[in-house]
Amino acid sequence: MMPDEKKPIPWGLPPLRSEVLERQAAARYVSSENNEKTQTADTEVPEYYPEPMDHYTHGPAGYKPLAPRSEALKTSHRVGIFLAGATLLGGTAFLVGFSGCLMDRDSMSMEAGARPCVMGVVEELVQAGGNTSNTVAWDRLAEMTDLYGHRMTGSDAYDHSAEWVVRTVNEQDANLTAYTEPVWVDEWKRGSESLRLFAPSRPGGQVQLQMLGLGNSVGTPPDGVDAPVIPVHSFEELRQLGNATIAGNVVLYNFPFTGYGETARMRSQGAREAEKYGARAVLVRTLAPDTSFHSVHTGSSARATIPAAAISLSDANLIERMYERAKVGASLDHVFPRVKLVMNAQLRENAKQSANVIIDLKGSELPNEIVLLSGHFDSWDVGVGAMDDGAGAFLAWEAARMIARTGWAPRRTIRVVMWNNEETQQRGARAYFEKHKAEIKDHKFAVESDIGVFEPWGLAVAADKSIVQRMRAFGKHLLNPLGGGNVTSTDMEAPGEDIALLCKSGVPCAGFLSVNPENNAAPGDPHWEDHYFRYHHANSDRMEIIDKHQLRRSAASLAAWAYIIADL
Repeated sequence: MMPDEKKPIPWGLPPLRSEVLERQAAARYVSSENNEKTQTADTEVPEYYPEPMDHYTHGPAGYKPLAPRSEALKTSHRVGIFLAGATLLGGTAFLVGFSGCLMDRDSMSMEAGARPCVMGVVEELVQAGGNTSNTVAWDRLAEMTDLYGHRMTGSDAYDHSAEWVVRTVNEQDANLTAYTEPVWVDEWKRGSESLRLFAPSRPGGQVQLQMLGLGNSVGTPPDGVDAPVIPVHSFEELRQLGNATIAGNVVLYNFPFTGYGETARMRSQGAREAEKYGARAVLVRTLAPDTSFHSVHTGSSARATIPAAAISLSDANLIERMYERAKVGASLDHVFPRVKLVMNAQLRENAKQSANVIIDLKGSELPNEIVLLSGHFDSWDVGVGAMDDGAGAFLAWEAARMIARTGWAPRRTIRVVMWNNEETQQRGARAYFEKHKAEIKDHKFAVESDIGVFEPWGLAVAADKSIVQRMRAFGKHLLNPLGGGNVTSTDMEAPGEDIALLCKSGVPCAGFLSVNPENNAAPGDPHWEDHYFRYHHANSDRMEIIDKHQLRRSAASLAAWAYIIADL
């Protein structure tokens, strides 16, 4: 049962743990100096791996205990005091200070129970963003996509790719544990497909048009659909034309790209709307910026009784020009557009058990509390899904790996989830929520990246205003050298499709956002999304879109955020 969304969240993010502990540490240190003695407290390093779990698909390997974030500080002759900065929040002085921090690895053991300075770890992560020799995330993504190609939900390629990630983590990444959790999914296969436009004045009397069947669409009859095309520009225009004009014809939705959320309805609901008026099939102008003249982008369509396919902007305009000239009737050469659409798409519901991929970096003080980083692992069956959303999933993985490599365990567990089935039904998100519903209260923050990974910009946060304000202060003071420190509040229920159930259950959430690499447009600019949607759901979604250094810098930015949030 979903918790009542109108009830206030019963818990919030407390003040930085470091503020309290470091003040206590400083007080203890002063007291010990006055008493001419130093109090020490050795803390036993907890076992990193839990008892065996039946959903682990590979055993952990390469374990090296991380320094726990303990309240019991190991005293040292070198006590660093660093002041990050101060700002005013709502008239109250907000001090981001980290004192009593022990960061001298030469003079103490990382396993001796010493608690690191949060600021020092964050600074180390920020500096790691500038390490140009680190191209691990890009190299891994390239290797996986080169080996297995796309990761369409229900495909063998998806399962092979998931197995590769789990194996790679457990063999190569110390202190990270990877496993899978089951997800039942449908299997949709497009099969062979084609689209011909009849044009008597062209050689051979026809033009072969590029097309992609829309995901979940039904196929055509074996002989295809052969019918005239009626262009419309909105659902309202479709209703006005009604059965008298639409019945027996193919509907073409030809509309400008004015933003994904607004125009995606034509793709997702177009077939269902057109079937109401007797249409035999629908063609949808591809959802992409107008500069993507001849590319075709697929995507999900609500299943209807008639087939649905995407065509390019240029071909949609060609068909509409033919239609308008034929209406005038100036020449016998100008005929009404007619197409033959053939689609051999097939859908098998609940076809197989697939999986979400999960990677854990265990927290030292509150291991049962979770900061979740995520991106979806599935892709469409065109291109290789490098940008959508391989980069988002590997961004989260690399962020966790970067934190593990600092040698300082986060206070809470940082969990990476690579979601299955985001592109159609969000079965992966639902399966995770169902499996962990008793632990949702222990999820303290959730982040998703699914709008491309380029130069880091920051976070769009859906949370209490006080949390947003504190995060703005953190970003301003700690992440400026790298980028990615911007924080904006969003009125969206959820800033990510797969974390929506968590967000609606009261978990503070954020979407990780990048800068448009073409024009440096930031979120809020009308052309901010153009670069992403130029390659979205298309054959061109390949590794060349992803810059290895931008991916690393974004991972370092997300790692810094995760470490800060895990300490709150």
